[in-house]
Amino acid sequence: MTDYLNFDFDATQRDAWSEFTVRLDEVLSVMDASADLTISVDTIIGGGTSPSLHFAVDDADVISVSVTGGQAGGAVTAEEAQRLADLGWTAPSDGGQFVATGHQEDSASMAQLATATLTQVFGVVHPVFLEPSELAEILKGETDWTPLTPRSLTREERSIMPGSRLELDQLVDEELRRVFGHPPLRNEQGDVAIRVGSTMVFLRSSVDGAELVLFSPLVHEVAGRSRACEVLNDINVESRYGRFALHRDRVYVQLSVPAMPFVPAHLRQALKSLSQIADGIDDELASRLGGRTTF
Repeated sequence: MTDYLNFDFDATQRDAWSEFTVRLDEVLSVMDASADLTISVDTIIGGGTSPSLHFAVDDADVISVSVTGGQAGGAVTAEEAQRLADLGWTAPSDGGQFVATGHQEDSASMAQLATATLTQVFGVVHPVFLEPSELAEILKGETDWTPLTPRSLTREERSIMPGSRLELDQLVDEELRRVFGHPPLRNEQGDVAIRVGSTMVFLRSSVDGAELVLFSPLVHEVAGRSRACEVLNDINVESRYGRFALHRDRVYVQLSVPAMPFVPAHLRQALKSLSQIADGIDDELASRLGGRTTF
């Protein structure tokens, strides 16, 4: 079963904003009069000024924060102004900016106000949509981390950047020769036929040389297309690696391998995975769809 089926998007958002609020509180609680902090929504598509919050602390340890810009890239709209007022912001009396103040001892409330403003007024879905450099300033931690000692890579683990599709095909041919002990068989279209155990796998490179596509015919002479599509859709939801598709009266499983750079170990793993998928499901599929397996 794919790992995201039990993923709770709403809970993930809540947890992220909760962590953001805690970290922002930590930053605000230690700011002094010589520092300031800006939190901006990442650049808006189509131009305009992104909404942002500007924090400062005076000599009396009072935190002040002001709002600049609106969600649409211009000034704060009437609807946004009402939401800001509802959250406790002080409206400008002279066409200036919405502001809020609080003592540094209550920095947690200021952090909560900032989070509420970003989410409820400006519609920021997740903290990752804030400007990265400013987000990094808030999220930086003091976690101890000991760098790992790198180990030497094997030949199969080293990456190679092919200069063209032809070079990629040559790299693939050499790796397949190493794996199977003989030069691969390519047809005029550039497809390579490979036997992995009891599985027939075909391999081709994309036109731009950016990926390798591996596919294997699993079931032939499928009786009902509608039924087959329903079954394959259900399997695709559960499948971790391969993608299943019906082409004419045949069911294929396909797997793509990024090839810029090309890593021999990735190709070997893809061949192994595709073989395991095919061996584990072809008989069951043939029975359910009323067709026959390749072997």
